[in-house]
Order: sequence, then C-alpha cells, then structure tokens
Amino acid sequence: MRGFFLNSYAMKKLFSLFAITAVAAVYIGSSAFRPGDPPAVKPATEQVKWYTMEEAQRLSDSVPRKIFVDFTTSWCGWCKVMDANTFSHPIIAKYMNANYYCVRFDAETHDTVTFNGQKFFNRGPVGTRSAHDFAIAVLQGRLSYPSYAFIGKERTTISILQGYMPPEQFEPYLHYYAEEKEKTMTFQDYQKIFKSEIPKPRQPDGPPQN
Repeated sequence: MRGFFLNSYAMKKLFSLFAITAVAAVYIGSSAFRPGDPPAVKPATEQVKWYTMEEAQRLSDSVPRKIFVDFTTSWCGWCKVMDANTFSHPIIAKYMNANYYCVRFDAETHDTVTFNGQKFFNRGPVGTRSAHDFAIAVLQGRLSYPSYAFIGKERTTISILQGYMPPEQFEPYLHYYAEEKEKTMTFQDYQKIFKSEIPKPRQPDGPPQN
C-alpha cells in the first residue's frame, strides 16, 4: 500500500511538471513570430532636422549650405500630408539633412524674423490669418501652402515650388538645386538623367498563364 501512495505522489508531481511545461509552451508559441504574422513596424531611421531661420543662417555662415524653407500654416491640410508622406521618407530626410539647412516657417506667425540683416513682421492683428512679411517677400505674394523656397548661400531665392509632392516627385528637385544643376540645364533635361534612390514599388504579377 505504501508503494501505491508513493507512486501516486510521484505521478502527481510528474503531472504537475507536464502541466507547467505545456502552459509555458503555449505562452512562448503565442508570443513568438510565426509565418504569416505582420512584421514589426520599424520607426523612421532619419527625420528632417528643422531649424529656425536664425539658426539656419548661423549654420550657413559657418559651413555654407543652401537653406530650404517649408512655408506652412496651422490649418493647411496638404502640409500635414507632405510632412507624413514626403518629409518623413527616410531617403528624403537623409538627403535634406546632408545638403540643406531646413526651416519650417509658419507663414502666419507673429514672431519677428531677421533674415539677411533685415527684420520682418506680421502686421496683422494677433489671432487673424494674416501673412507674415517674410512669407510675402520670399513667395513674392503667391501665398499658397505648402510652398517651398530654395535659398542660396548668398541669401538669394533660387526657386519656389508649391503644392503637395510625393517623395518620387520631390526627390529630383532636391538634387537639382543641391547640385546647382539649374546653372547649366533645365529641370526637364535633368529629369531625363536623374537616378532616383527611392526603390520603385513592386509591380503586380501578371495574370496566371494557362
């Protein structure tokens, strides 16, 4: 009889061990990656470094580089799309950081801005959608958002672009002005030789062959 109780005790211990092992196996199996699971979302490897206008000028005085200005407003919907889709693209962000001092400028701010030794103001009442003098001057009165200005090392405006652009459309403009190709060829000619660093989306497979 004693042997029976000992065997029963041993069986209970063994059963408990199996139960713990089974629970652990279910937990590990549910938390581990399995084929068909969506891949983990990776954060952007690089983001555009935005400076104030004063900071960008000081940096350019030390290490000459063109200044890129993104003119935006708090109510501009397409500005938010541009930020989410284009400025957040890692290839776009990396190139902008390496070749420009980037400024995000609220075209309706009431802050005083000094550019190239001249002070600019917003002359409208606080709380109204009045344009800042700096935005009016650089955009030459064409107040549409988003707008982008490429400003040369000599503080002169090289070009102005307006409207939302996906990464593939925006990329050649960044290279065109960073490489100063506007001095030797038109943008249309540059597009013909430009090699994009953005991988092309995979084309869908054709219909099945019979």
